[in-house]
Amino acid sequence: MTQVGAMENETHTTQEDEPACMGDLVHSPSVTIAPEWSQWHCALKNKRESSARTILGLDGDRPIVMSGHQPIVFHNGILAKLIALDQAAKRTNAQAVWLVPDQDSVNPGSVRVPVGVGELLQIELVELLPDGAVPSGASVGSIAAVEIDSPTHESLKPIAQWLDQYAGMETLAQQFGYATVEHACELLGIETPRVIFASELFEADELYAVVETMCDDPALCAQSYNNAVSQYPKAGVRALVIDGDRIELPLWGCRAGEARVAIDTMNIGSFTKEELLPRGLLMSALVRAHLADLFIHGTGGYVYDQISEDWFREWLGIEIQPMAMVTATQHLELGFSPDEVLGVSQAQWALHHARHTPAMVGNLSTQKRKDVLVSQIEMLEPKDGQREVLYHQLQMLLTAYRDEHQGEIEVFSRQAQRAKTLARQHELARDRTWAFVFFGNDALQSLDRATRAAMG
Repeated sequence: MTQVGAMENETHTTQEDEPACMGDLVHSPSVTIAPEWSQWHCALKNKRESSARTILGLDGDRPIVMSGHQPIVFHNGILAKLIALDQAAKRTNAQAVWLVPDQDSVNPGSVRVPVGVGELLQIELVELLPDGAVPSGASVGSIAAVEIDSPTHESLKPIAQWLDQYAGMETLAQQFGYATVEHACELLGIETPRVIFASELFEADELYAVVETMCDDPALCAQSYNNAVSQYPKAGVRALVIDGDRIELPLWGCRAGEARVAIDTMNIGSFTKEELLPRGLLMSALVRAHLADLFIHGTGGYVYDQISEDWFREWLGIEIQPMAMVTATQHLELGFSPDEVLGVSQAQWALHHARHTPAMVGNLSTQKRKDVLVSQIEMLEPKDGQREVLYHQLQMLLTAYRDEHQGEIEVFSRQAQRAKTLARQHELARDRTWAFVFFGNDALQSLDRATRAAMG
């Protein structure tokens, strides 16, 4: 099997061609994959043998391609991973599996909603869950599922209905994990992958054995982990604490409704096997070592999961299976044209120059007098006293010019103020992290086509 270290890190980016118009903000998603599709296909030609697949209800007779994300209402960059997962599975007759990291502490019910358009564009944070439903610091897999009240925003009602269908699930992570993935697949017209959760992984003895190994020699586990972390400072991963007999382990202790606890050699004995969950890097390493023949990350995971590869290689002598990367950028149509965007960036420059350049309001005679004074100042030596005389004349000239053309300059000032007002709205309009539920069918199908094209 080709390992990720040997896979050439080539990328393929596709942006769908559409007419140049306001719709470009919606209908021209940019999708990037790495490495190129041929190397994905090579990785999925064979399957790794693992008893854990059967224990977790996965197919044991064909390759497995995996991806995943937190149980939240995710954005279109994650949607592109879901599309790529579906395509990779269909093209290679592999099983598609979506991994939900339910050991994470997130509030899945908080959704940023764009309200208004253009100059009136604002963010409203909508809470789909009742107050107090998500205890501070608790893993989302340790919180009970809840009934969802119908939100006032029309665009959120479909996802709320999906969430209500899963209100009978055991955990909030299951409720949001199933609802978001199934709703997204329905909108895209693709098959729903098999969904599994991080909290299920240690049900397989083959995977839980790694916990027993780290307990046998926690210092070796932590030091190997830290060695790998130190090689990738841009990944932003914190090293494990090694403080005498207290050695931090890459595990969480998770109990129902309580804040999750960082596990170390001093407290691990107070948690049961069912209460221990892998942290992110351990989770990823385990699924790539025992379950997935190829794992599809976004840009962040594609960087930090190199740590998992080095860690398992140094600590356990294991070469984990390859990974790939898919990322996408797609913007909502929120009332900005290309001309308005250009005006936002130029208005402050125009105001500054209008105050110092008489020609900008048509006063060519004053402009000539200014140019002469500037030329005379530049010809003098820096310590020449005449420079100060001429500079004072220049300031008097510009003051008189501004008084005479106050009205015209005020127009530039209002434009600059409007540009300042629009700056935040423009930033929101170009945000790539709006939830997929706000995009119409045309935009979603455009993303689907662009993702398939990027895969070749």
